[in-house]
Amino acid sequence: MVEMNEKNENNRRELQDKRDIKNLSKLLRNGRIVGRANFIFTPELAAEIGVVHGSMFNVNESIVFGRDFHSDSRMLKRGYSSGFMSTGTNLLNLSDCPFPLLQFTIRRFGAAGGIYFSGGHLYSEDVGIRLLDEQGIEIAQSEIQKFITLYNNYPKNIRRIDPGSIGRLTAIPQTKDIYLQSLQQFVKEKKIKNQDLKVVIDCSYGPAGNITPLLLNEIGVDTIALNTHYRQRENPVPNVKTIRNTADIVTASNSHLGVCFDVDGSRLTVIDENGLEISFEDLLMLFIAYDDIIGNSEGNPILTTPAISTVVKRFIEERGHPIITVHNDPGNISRGINEHRAAFGASDTLKFYFPEFSPFSDGNFILLKLLKIMTEQNDLLSSLIRGFPKGSKVNKTIPVSTELLNKLHNRLREKFKDYQYSDIINELKIIDDGVWCTIKASLKREAILLSAESDDIDKARDLLAEVETQIKEI
Repeated sequence: MVEMNEKNENNRRELQDKRDIKNLSKLLRNGRIVGRANFIFTPELAAEIGVVHGSMFNVNESIVFGRDFHSDSRMLKRGYSSGFMSTGTNLLNLSDCPFPLLQFTIRRFGAAGGIYFSGGHLYSEDVGIRLLDEQGIEIAQSEIQKFITLYNNYPKNIRRIDPGSIGRLTAIPQTKDIYLQSLQQFVKEKKIKNQDLKVVIDCSYGPAGNITPLLLNEIGVDTIALNTHYRQRENPVPNVKTIRNTADIVTASNSHLGVCFDVDGSRLTVIDENGLEISFEDLLMLFIAYDDIIGNSEGNPILTTPAISTVVKRFIEERGHPIITVHNDPGNISRGINEHRAAFGASDTLKFYFPEFSPFSDGNFILLKLLKIMTEQNDLLSSLIRGFPKGSKVNKTIPVSTELLNKLHNRLREKFKDYQYSDIINELKIIDDGVWCTIKASLKREAILLSAESDDIDKARDLLAEVETQIKEI
């Protein structure tokens, strides 16, 4: 009871301190507006953001909006909608949906843009919003700054409309069926059905649970679906516990593949038939080596983030693709794909972009590509990636308690907040001076796995030692 009273008092103080956000830049995190729901990111703030956003569009223009399963996202989305509609602009409501479905819908309906509310992977009590343009791509940093400037001048430059012209809110439930049909157009269903494939999917208590089991059923894949329902988040998901559970079920059920979706459905962790995670670089090389559309696009560039090993870059170039590296700010890879007519895009945060379907990463489409490759090659993932080259790495294993392992992401985020890092679901990649070090929770024992890589092996050892010291302090 004492702890509960202290927590309530802390919440009241935080609400008192943060109830009036004068500068929205304070909530800007990795190119998105993120804050603790109901205390920093309040319903009142969401409504003001809606007014500012709506004023950026013409009267009677429409955008698509959606959210993940969670109550805080739902609350803030409703606050936002009232502000947005007050400007005379319209909302097409997807309710709860995967982020890629919202991006698909913007393009399908010719909407002027979109907005999505989600808790994200690293943040158990925070909600972030993503602003999208008419192509379904997150807006550029320059546009985010314009948006923040408009908000910081609130209530100047906002539009209020007469009561008779308030914007409309329209449900569009049929979009899910259109999306499912579009996904299936890129799959050779008969070949997949003949393979008797079995897949384990962890939907991470997110809206993928409403989509992916139906998709796999319709293409004839036996499916064991986990965490398809709503549950209020307490820790980031997927986490080492849920990924371990998926891996154990894959091996116990003799399944061919396991995947753990991020909560927004845009990316996934991949587990082979032996219950082992497949790394980003192995997945990247898998698609380069075996996807026929990429293979037939020789000469077209591959877009990726800078922190990939020299051997992987060489692997890509030997297959006739120049490499363009871009920083992983929201929307950067998608815009680069359109600008450079790229054959493929990949981010080390486990996002993969197939331009023949869309210029953004879609976890369902990534899963279909994996099934298609396994079917065409008539082989398992572990065999398909076995011969891929490996970079020179310095490795270290640190035994840790179960308690720390279960809270790893939140603790690492706080410890390494001053570093440049990438969230890779079950990993954190620290990037410093041409060196990258991954911090990964082991699925097989109570330990953290460290791995550092660089063209300068001494620099790799130095960064690994520094990261090890920081973790031991935790």
